[in-house]
Amino acid sequence: MKHLILYTLCLISPIMANGQIPTDSVGIFALMDNQAIRMNKITHRAIKGSGGLASMATFGVAKIKSKLQFKGNTSPNHFKGKAKFRMYFGTPATADIVNLYQFTTAYSAKDFEIARFDVKKNTRLLTGVTASLFGSSVGVSGADDINVVVKELQPKVYEIEITGKPGEYCFMFTANGTNGFGGVYDFTLE
Repeated sequence: MKHLILYTLCLISPIMANGQIPTDSVGIFALMDNQAIRMNKITHRAIKGSGGLASMATFGVAKIKSKLQFKGNTSPNHFKGKAKFRMYFGTPATADIVNLYQFTTAYSAKDFEIARFDVKKNTRLLTGVTASLFGSSVGVSGADDINVVVKELQPKVYEIEITGKPGEYCFMFTANGTNGFGGVYDFTLE
């Protein structure tokens, strides 16, 4: 019995002392105020189109855009100056597999990109489709005005630091061409 208690204390004491999350917890966590807070995926509530009339008037030269529309004009995850996250990849609990499939061991931090939202009134938008006479693109583009540093702390555990212009951003899963259509993990840089 003493060995069982000692073994249990050895396992949980580093977690309690450092405020760290066990490495078998999969997902993305915001590191704020010396705490690791699990981030929840948000999904678009509508798809908004624009540019149809201009495209018609210019015989397809002007672009048509389709934008994923997310509720709210800001994220609950606010960072001042620098955002810091931890990603854990492993085997999600059966009940969580639908929401956390992108964190299975088949993937890594390389399968995610950072996108920047356009804020309009009480919504945030990500352009998902652009088309014109000259071609089209499908999938949300990554933000190019930020600096992302990824460190692999141990196999399938990554620490990510992001600095950039103030604004609304998100992590989006890019493997298999999903690029924001399957949900995103949002945050704000102040």
